[in-house]
Amino acid sequence: MKRSLSTLAAAAVAFGLALHPGAPAEAQNRAVVNNDTGATSLKGQTWDHFRTLVGEKLGDSFTVDVLHGEALYNQMTMIDALQLNAIQFIAPVVGVYSSTFPKMTALVLPYLLPSPEAIREAMEHPDVGGALLEDLRRLDIEPVAVWLNGPRDIGTTAENPILWPDDVRGVRIRVPPGRNYVDAFEILGANPTTMAWGEVPTALRQGVIDAVEPVPNAWLSSGLYEIARQYSQTGYIWDFYVVATNKTWWEGLDPVVRQALEEAMEETTEWNWTNTERVNQEALDKMAAAGTVIHDLTDEQRQAWADAVRPLWDTLGVELVGQETMNLLIEIGDRHR
Repeated sequence: MKRSLSTLAAAAVAFGLALHPGAPAEAQNRAVVNNDTGATSLKGQTWDHFRTLVGEKLGDSFTVDVLHGEALYNQMTMIDALQLNAIQFIAPVVGVYSSTFPKMTALVLPYLLPSPEAIREAMEHPDVGGALLEDLRRLDIEPVAVWLNGPRDIGTTAENPILWPDDVRGVRIRVPPGRNYVDAFEILGANPTTMAWGEVPTALRQGVIDAVEPVPNAWLSSGLYEIARQYSQTGYIWDFYVVATNKTWWEGLDPVVRQALEEAMEETTEWNWTNTERVNQEALDKMAAAGTVIHDLTDEQRQAWADAVRPLWDTLGVELVGQETMNLLIEIGDRHR
């Protein structure tokens, strides 16, 4: 199966190159950004902010093309495309890196890192985020920033909301590719399935799936709130992105250009961290105004979810990064609860 999946990914990358032959960007005056979410999502807005800043700093001497909504590659093919320099920037949720670098998945185990502050501490710790990001560089992937996404919640087309762990039993729920997502819902007795993000609205509307678990801003920008009216704030993962570029391409840039891109990325990251809470709250407000019933879980309900998936820390977490690193992650998470 691994061989066939790799073959499919390679074919998809080749197809994307055929559609967009300029993508390798051998010239050092252009970068293609593959954004797997919509233009109005938090990540879409963040990438557009980056493009604007680069334009202000470099003018017409450098172009950033931001392609939204999986226009070239989806979550399952974008990392391969980056490694081949078919695109120059991506920002997958951390779990999506699992197919290439499984250890990253430990950072987004359910209820492990409960806040942006916990994420910051973990990613800045030399033996946690520092070590994992260094391993990415060995795969010709250069991490350039960490962006926030928000708390992952659960929305469903069912008449009754999902409030307790038992409510998800037997539910067909779409999750991103990544064992942290898949294993979490399997342990709860659900039927998780992975599919490209662009396929989700149709699948939900046609009843192929019953539920989805994105963050509020993605739920709004994708129009899912028009299909599924029950939305439960489980916050089971505080999701974030590792922004990356092709390492060989990055190191080959003119130093003046690279410095300008670094400055733009730093300013963009500050914008993202500053605006994440606002963008997600505005999304919830708009969804509620449109008729979505938003359920804020009680402390008892939230604790029941955390207890139900906690075994993954001791099984999947230890399998991925070892007991010592998991202990560090648990300590960091506990400091921010």
